[in-house]
Amino acid sequence: MQTHRVGLSFLLLATLVSWGYSTVLAQTPGPQATWTVAATGDAIMTRRLAQFDHPGDPGFYQMAQVIREADAAFVNLELSLFRLHEFDGWPAAEHGGNWELGPPEVAHDLRAMGFNLFSRANNHTTDYGVAGMRLTNKLLDELGLIHAGSGENLGSASRPGYLETPKGRIALIGFASTFTPMSRAGAARPEVVGRPGLNPLRIETRHEADAATLQSLRDVAAGFGTSVPERSDAPIRFMGTTVYPGRANRVVETVNASDEERILREIDNAARMADYVVVSAHSHQPGNASVVPAPWVVDFAKKCLDAGANTYIVHGPHQLRGIEIYNGKPIFYSLGNFIFQNETIDPMPSDNYERYGLGDTALAADLYDTRFQGNTVGFPSSPIWYESVIAVPKFQGERLIELKLYPVDLGQKAPRSQRGTPRLADEATGRKIIEHLAELSAPFGTEISYQDGIGIWRP
Repeated sequence: MQTHRVGLSFLLLATLVSWGYSTVLAQTPGPQATWTVAATGDAIMTRRLAQFDHPGDPGFYQMAQVIREADAAFVNLELSLFRLHEFDGWPAAEHGGNWELGPPEVAHDLRAMGFNLFSRANNHTTDYGVAGMRLTNKLLDELGLIHAGSGENLGSASRPGYLETPKGRIALIGFASTFTPMSRAGAARPEVVGRPGLNPLRIETRHEADAATLQSLRDVAAGFGTSVPERSDAPIRFMGTTVYPGRANRVVETVNASDEERILREIDNAARMADYVVVSAHSHQPGNASVVPAPWVVDFAKKCLDAGANTYIVHGPHQLRGIEIYNGKPIFYSLGNFIFQNETIDPMPSDNYERYGLGDTALAADLYDTRFQGNTVGFPSSPIWYESVIAVPKFQGERLIELKLYPVDLGQKAPRSQRGTPRLADEATGRKIIEHLAELSAPFGTEISYQDGIGIWRP
């Protein structure tokens, strides 16, 4: 009997050791390791969120738990973070549609929520010039948060940031196709320093018109006193735009070859230096109102995945677009807004008040009342800007084995002081969000089902 008990004990010990060893192996980086990334869209964050991060606010707390439980968590930081009295600079003459600025404390809240991968390439990178970009990047560095997409010259802005995790090394590469001209980083040369800024993907636009339209443009241009070429099939330049002869009226967008080559080269390098590569693109094209990405966005995303990226995340349009699974890798054509507190940015530069015809005595609330006309126009007037998802792809090695989509409600109907703060959506809103995303994803061959409050994709 004693021998039998010893045998059972030994067997139990061997089983436990074997289980523990296999668990360690499962956590070890390698071709069979499983890993997840929580991916979100734009964060314009001007108010603290730590006060909601507790079980008494389950919508926020459980949402944050989703982010914290992932092996890596990504967000596009679409604003500068500093206090104006600590800032040795000024608002830039060019801006990304607004001068986005928040307090540095919100970076601490984002870190507490689990975010550790930050894109810094977007149309608001230099709202407060290079000085604002540098202060924000310095803050992220001090907090140990990995960021990519901006730097002291084109080379450093193009380089990946690397996150070290128990599951392996994750590289993040960020770039923007939507940006202000002044924010584009420039390459360094032996005789000239490089220009600080963001990692750009320039889009070259060609306008074409059929013969009848081209002739009409000739007549209109001549009526405005513009010199027109004698040949009827020659290009016409009018009001700052050159229109070329074509078979139809259309706008043709192509990717700048030099920028494409540089970005793909960096992805290839990152794929050989890290275990997983996440690529982040700030691309509004063809415009915020479109739920369909521009054709070049689709083509370029696939080139990036072919070059070695595991995940391609688009942000910028402020609303959801579809999802495509390409060769077992996810492409998120837009994850919409994650935090959208763009109505509590205060203070604002004088340019913004002038833009809305407001005088020196007007304050921030007056500006937003005028801009959004009592929430009847612009962002606050529609829920599409306040409904999004947290996407959590799960990989085994480099193979996508599952995708979970957690619907998020940013509170469009809430007052200005609370609007834009994310929480997990209730059942009715969550179902609506997932069914809408499934509809947008269907043309890409992606089938998403609604199960137990979330969206699910499985191969």
